Amino acid sequence: MFEKNLSKLGFSPSEIRIYLHLLKTGSSYANKISSKTRINRTNVYEALDRLVAKGVVSFIIKNKVKWFEAKEPNSILSLIKEKEEKFNKVKNGILKDINNLRIIHENPLEANIFIGKKGLRMLFEEILETNKPVFLIAAELQFKKFFGPYFELWHKQRTDRKIMQKSIFPKRIKGKLKKRDLLEYKFIDDKFTNPTTTIIYGDNLLLIQWSEEAIAIKIKNKEIVKSHLNYFNMLWNS
Repeated sequence: MFEKNLSKLGFSPSEIRIYLHLLKTGSSYANKISSKTRINRTNVYEALDRLVAKGVVSFIIKNKVKWFEAKEPNSILSLIKEKEEKFNKVKNGILKDINNLRIIHENPLEANIFIGKKGLRMLFEEILETNKPVFLIAAELQFKKFFGPYFELWHKQRTDRKIMQKSIFPKRIKGKLKKRDLLEYKFIDDKFTNPTTTIIYGDNLLLIQWSEEAIAIKIKNKEIVKSHLNYFNMLWNS
């Protein structure tokens, strides 16, 4: 059992055999230790140096020969205490590194792709569930064309939840839009719009490319959303 515990403390098999031999026999020199433990003399010297460094073996020189002796077994407790102190330093260092990593990743980037009606409908349902103001920039009325009756249902649910929406469209489609509760429009020159619809809600940004199999990229990142919201506000206030 003692041997296993020494091994857990980082003692090598050679160190354990030599240390136990010295505990039993008292002081001895390298050649004799090598003979009694059947460990190569070179390995004995190396193991003894490590045991001395650990503080569990000491030596004196008699007639130009080193005599080694195991210290009191309580010296193991000092070794354990030393390892505990080193462990605590390492632990504190790791905790500090973890906290630094948390700071680095406190604003992570999350991006997902959604395809087709089923995928996009999930996103528009999420917009309602988020229950935050909606900011939209679009070049056409693609939402209505793509979803049909769900378009009207979605707006009804939005107003029922009292979700405010601001939408920016090109001037050329001004006559195609009707007034809705909790919905404000802004009309701008075509050059400031593009075929990709941009929707901002909460900490989320949607970029939708409309086609027969529409594709949406959802990005969740405060800094990116803030940048797009600043652009939206610039257009809105222009």
